[in-house]
Amino acid sequence: MACRLYIIGNGFDLHHGIPSAYGEFAKYLRDADPTVYRLVDEHFSVDAAFWAEFETRLAEFDADNAIDYASQFLDDEGHGDFQYELEQIATGLSSGLRGRFAEWIRGLHIPTLLEVDRPLVIDRSAIFLSFNYTTTLERVYDVPRSNILHIHGYAGDPTDSLILGHGWERRPEDSLNFAPVGPDEDWRVRDGIEYVDGYFSDTFKPTAKLIERNALFFDSLSTITDIIIMGHGLAEVDEAYIEAIMERVDLATTRWTISVYGDMQERMARFGAYGLRPDLVRYLPLDQFD
Repeated sequence: MACRLYIIGNGFDLHHGIPSAYGEFAKYLRDADPTVYRLVDEHFSVDAAFWAEFETRLAEFDADNAIDYASQFLDDEGHGDFQYELEQIATGLSSGLRGRFAEWIRGLHIPTLLEVDRPLVIDRSAIFLSFNYTTTLERVYDVPRSNILHIHGYAGDPTDSLILGHGWERRPEDSLNFAPVGPDEDWRVRDGIEYVDGYFSDTFKPTAKLIERNALFFDSLSTITDIIIMGHGLAEVDEAYIEAIMERVDLATTRWTISVYGDMQERMARFGAYGLRPDLVRYLPLDQFD
């Protein structure tokens, strides 16, 4: 029975020379699909930090802006144009964006062990929770596929739908369809808003549902004695996953090793908020893991 759990994030792939930063996806999208790239630019608050925070920032879709734009087509002669414009926006930013993302991820070169400059020490018999889509663990370290949960989808399976977006769950008050329906309401507005509403449900990762869907994996963690976090940012949007793990392991004895890239104090403060025993936690650069 496995006693080690690895939690794998994008820093793991970057360490192996894989150009998996979202800034690289931005370049790919700009060249491969200028229309979807333009939609992202027009309907999100794109600033210098946007692509570095891509998945988190997807929650900032400006629905009001999309509806205002399409409203110019709400004249009697433009029958259906309002719905069409909103549908173009919604599908472009959901299935269109996800499709291009899947193309990009599946097109990344995953090295062999011989191609890696600084291979890491990995226990192949451990359990792995990977937030990455790539085949790095399997290809570089020959980790059995059965030992890995790719929580957001697996690029190695061409039939697997990759989940894009982050940590947002649709509540009734978030749905634009909860606006009052009056007798004079234009049915075109109603139908068009449904497309925008569908964007939210199609795009974002329902974190609680993903944990529930993978309950067997999380419930199997009661025997874990060591948790090794490699290249994962531990952002606020990931708290639900960390808390689900903490609920199932023995916090009085479980040891944690957490990779650090950049500001050590910021990293310690972020993870320290979980209230773990300091004597059971150590922070190391990835290439110093043992």
